Amino acid sequence: MAKKRVTLVQVAKDAGCSPATVSHFLNGNFQKMGLQTKEKISLSITKLGYQVNPVAKSLITGKMHTIGLVLSDSTYDGYFEDLYFLHFAQVIKQQLKMLGYKIMLLDFEEIFMNIQMVDGIIVKATIGTEKFMPKLMDLNVPVITIGRHNLSYGAHVLRVNDYQSGQTGVNHLLSRGYHKLVILTYPHGHVPGFDDRLNGASDTLQQKGKLTTVITGDMTEKFGYDTLINLAQTNQLPQALFCLSDISAIGVLKACKDLGLSVPQDLAVLGVDDMPTVSELLSLSTVRHPINELAEAASKLMIQSIESDGQRIEPVEEVFSTELMVRRTS
Repeated sequence: MAKKRVTLVQVAKDAGCSPATVSHFLNGNFQKMGLQTKEKISLSITKLGYQVNPVAKSLITGKMHTIGLVLSDSTYDGYFEDLYFLHFAQVIKQQLKMLGYKIMLLDFEEIFMNIQMVDGIIVKATIGTEKFMPKLMDLNVPVITIGRHNLSYGAHVLRVNDYQSGQTGVNHLLSRGYHKLVILTYPHGHVPGFDDRLNGASDTLQQKGKLTTVITGDMTEKFGYDTLINLAQTNQLPQALFCLSDISAIGVLKACKDLGLSVPQDLAVLGVDDMPTVSELLSLSTVRHPINELAEAASKLMIQSIESDGQRIEPVEEVFSTELMVRRTS
């Protein structure tokens, strides 16, 4: 026997509100709706398996209630290997779901083919994003870039203070007595945020009269592993490795184990990002980036832009501070 379709009235009863309130939620009318009510309705929809006809809904509201999350471009395709960014996608999916929206994962080529399916676009900024921005802004939907970017295009910019990450990391290692440092990062110009991290670290070292070695690569786990093996084989081991992402730091820790190096006695290791669960399980010291707060702010700003009734919202730039997480490796 076919399962009966769940009705809007059933959702309202389960959530403890009126059918009209559920209807407002489904149509994206949140002006007088509290966060607790949104969460209750969202939970009831999930629990009961209520399904909205997206075509019918879009005809009524003129909205698809879908946000395009642009993952990558031709110059950088590593996001599916980046646990930090995948966690960002998961958190923003949850945040938007509570607000009555869903996400569609796209790359830059796909976004232009699917623009009629989305109400707004969230882009992870890379060096290749720049060339797409004028075309993105012509699509007449709100655009938010995550990471350092040029405000002149008219997109909102939400980013972490990457320069502060570099400063914080170097100050921590120097305060622990590690003066011979090696820094791992991307080649200059590859990812803007990493340039800022390196500048913060380099400026701090210069101010304190210290020199360092910078080794560049693709910042994968394998790159971190191979780099430490090579340093050991050429008798160039530093006192500390400052990896400007946790992913490469994980590779360094694996190499330490294979080389029989004690951490932090033989080599201190510091990362950047604080990848959820992974960094904590490995007891990796790192500079934490507030990914949950970033995703929440992006979700709220996107919905605010969509629900502005045609009124243009001036470009917003919000910068989030970092936090040092001292664990076993330093």
